[in-house]
Amino acid sequence: MLTRDLLVYRRVKGVRLRPTFIDPDDDDHIATAGALIELLTHGAGEPRGAIDEAADAICGEARKVKVARGLYKLLTDRCEWDDPGDTAMALRAAAFARSAAVLRDLSEESSLSDYLAAVAAGLPRPLADVRAHLYDDLAEHRRLLSAKLPTPAALLARYNLALAQGLVLYAGSLDLRAPSPGPLELRKLLRWLRFSRLVADVRRDGDGWHLRIEGPAAQLDMQKKYGLQLATFLGAVPVLGKFTVEADIDLPRQPRARLYLDHKDPLKALDDGPLGHIPPEIELGMASLGDARWTLDPMPELRHVGAAGMCVPDFALRDAATGKSVAVELFHRWHRHALLRRLDELAARPDPHFLVGVDLSLAKDEALAARLAAAPQVFTFNKFPTWKRLQPLLEPIGSLL
Repeated sequence: MLTRDLLVYRRVKGVRLRPTFIDPDDDDHIATAGALIELLTHGAGEPRGAIDEAADAICGEARKVKVARGLYKLLTDRCEWDDPGDTAMALRAAAFARSAAVLRDLSEESSLSDYLAAVAAGLPRPLADVRAHLYDDLAEHRRLLSAKLPTPAALLARYNLALAQGLVLYAGSLDLRAPSPGPLELRKLLRWLRFSRLVADVRRDGDGWHLRIEGPAAQLDMQKKYGLQLATFLGAVPVLGKFTVEADIDLPRQPRARLYLDHKDPLKALDDGPLGHIPPEIELGMASLGDARWTLDPMPELRHVGAAGMCVPDFALRDAATGKSVAVELFHRWHRHALLRRLDELAARPDPHFLVGVDLSLAKDEALAARLAAAPQVFTFNKFPTWKRLQPLLEPIGSLL
């Protein structure tokens, strides 16, 4: 994503934020993107300092330097650089210790060549080799190993999305309205919502849907992580044919402003695949769920909760004998308010085919822990639920199916 110094936006009447999107068909932008991609394509094995210097020259010649630097930032996010580990640090320690020892014992008549010869005699590698690799752990000396580079057109589209995501990083909540979305569009969007570890208040809005995603009114570190999750989710919103997005943005040392986005903006979804992106750690966790009786359904339907609410289960487990499902919704560390609302809804209207998973960090609150202990359909987990934790809860539910 783009850092704050690379964001380009404007304020409309002081209270409305709009990213300054670029034209992806602009010849100058296409040329700049192509030059930066070519630089990294042929940069394998080169130190980052040399690549950065060449990129600075390309960006300096661009019509819009800040845009060019943003493009380069997005490209370097897709690069893998070598990691020297502790080798350079150990080499420096050995070289400096040997140098200090030689200086202590060196006579006044000794020359520079005498000093260097004495130092070299106690080093684990030849002196020239030590000099060449003494600071390999500094960023500018790390060498490019590989890069997953897009086409110029894809990079420019990614830049426009990154402008919007960079602002959403500073949002505490987000309102999304989708008038009459297609079933596949909605399922893909809700799948991204869950895999971004977000909980939304989902309501019907005429023929469409309204999703309000609220953040934690808690510590700053949680707000930062939540902003990152919101920004990740925004990358899926353009799968909708029509949408509007609004969010209050609190940029550092600036007054609050309202961000407005819609389907007319040049935004393209991060993943156009049929099922959308699945984070590797979640895919691994899901692969361990299920047995001969229960099979995993990674894309369950929306589920009614309470009097008028809807929820987006993270997954469901389907009984092979009856074909009926048990929905599972997970609440992470920043979901305290959403969890309390869900517990109230289930207390008012119990759902025997619904399980609620709660991150262990939330259960540290004594009052909340007592309430969780009194709810038979609630379980706790660390990072992701295990089958060992879920199976005992499914047995009594299975007898009711």
